[in-house]
Amino acid sequence: MLLPLQVNDLAACHALFLESIHALAGHCYSTQQCAAWAGDPWGRALAQTWEIRLKNAWGTKWLASDGVLAGFACLSHEGVFDMLYVAPWAQRQGGAGRMLCLLEQQAAQVGVVALHAWASHASRPVFERAGYQYLRTNSVRRHGVVLENYLLAKGGWQESRSLDQATSKQEIL
Repeated sequence: MLLPLQVNDLAACHALFLESIHALAGHCYSTQQCAAWAGDPWGRALAQTWEIRLKNAWGTKWLASDGVLAGFACLSHEGVFDMLYVAPWAQRQGGAGRMLCLLEQQAAQVGVVALHAWASHASRPVFERAGYQYLRTNSVRRHGVVLENYLLAKGGWQESRSLDQATSKQEIL
């Protein structure tokens, strides 16, 4: 079941975020890379940052049939997929694709159709199945560790020079 993402969901989303990232260790990223990506522990400062991100985005959560959080996603009002995470136990069930589709529909209702994402190795196939096109490989430094992701786009979005210079600030989905 897909429901709107609320501020009071964010602590549980962060726990799922950590679980999802650490499940990638050895598959897509090294243990060191996953630790750097997972970054900061949940606390007041991180909660405020995530609240601001959610305030400026469409967000959804996916609940399993038993009501347990299985995934969450956010699409910024500027058309950037900010987060797309699925619990390891819920992967390959179509939830990521359904969340992505719902958020795209919400954005399209207000005319936001040029979309892009900085996708991880794990999320890239989900975006590509939804029609996103690969633009380039990107490197991000987090906590002193280099991580690789991919810039993907849909709906006519094109990279500008100013965005190209700002890639070091991008999150990995």
